[in-house]
Amino acid sequence: MSENREVVILCGAESSERDVSIRSGLHAKELLDGKIDVRLVTLDRNELPDHLNPSRAIIFPLVHGAFGEDGKLQKLLDDEGFVYVGSGADSMEITINKARAKDLVAAVAVPTLPHHLFNWTRKNELPFDELCRCMGCGGKLFLKPNCGGSSINCAPCCDGAQWSMALDTKVLCGDWLAEPYCLGCKDITVAILHGHAIAVMEVSHGCNFFDYDAKYSAGAAKHICPAQVGEDVIEQLRSYSERAFSVCKCRDWARVDFIVGADGVFFLEVNAIPGFTKTSLYPDCAIGAGMSPTQCLMKLLEPALERHRKRYP
Repeated sequence: MSENREVVILCGAESSERDVSIRSGLHAKELLDGKIDVRLVTLDRNELPDHLNPSRAIIFPLVHGAFGEDGKLQKLLDDEGFVYVGSGADSMEITINKARAKDLVAAVAVPTLPHHLFNWTRKNELPFDELCRCMGCGGKLFLKPNCGGSSINCAPCCDGAQWSMALDTKVLCGDWLAEPYCLGCKDITVAILHGHAIAVMEVSHGCNFFDYDAKYSAGAAKHICPAQVGEDVIEQLRSYSERAFSVCKCRDWARVDFIVGADGVFFLEVNAIPGFTKTSLYPDCAIGAGMSPTQCLMKLLEPALERHRKRYP
């Protein structure tokens, strides 16, 4: 890389995923040290630091959750003339909104689970049995924030009592999703790099669902790559994930999550800034694709470096 350019990893900021973001940033910095000119900046507030120079710095956002994955950070970067890795603000506004992303993905013939979107102020207007009938889910629902990640504040509800308890104990505001709770399905994720599905991974864990602890505790989940499903299903997952990446206007990289069961393949969400901690899925997907995590990061940076060369020759 030219002496006039450096990669600046941004992490932290103010969100429920701050800790994960910092762990992603530290790990990415560790992997890239000695390979390129790289610096780590941990944000304490949801704003850009004032010491960065757009003509020198290529920004690598690893800010998960609010600010980093809702388009706000990308809008600030665009306004200040920065070149950055990953999707733009428009795409982030789509992928952070699970219901909107599901609607777009369904429109390009990718199967999705039925869902009910509601605002927390109307949580008591949702009879459990009626929701189950509407979604044909056999008396089990899964509750999750419409705009959130890392499985934070998610709750499986196997009966009306658990549903009522979840509604009573969740104190956050905003929009939420109810979906069928599909027991016995495999958790599958597909890593996308430069628009192409590079690996299809199965996540095996002993939890009721792939929760926060299972995601970020060493040894809590087993990453199986390639996923133990038929080759025809692998090809479906590759095709579906690339379609989702495209219709959600993503750029450079993403991770697309699915469940696979007896009833088929179902899209869950697009993660536009995948975690890159030591226990995250994307780095192990890179290994499954025949790359080291460092090689993957270097390849991921290439388009942003080229965009920077064109803007600031």
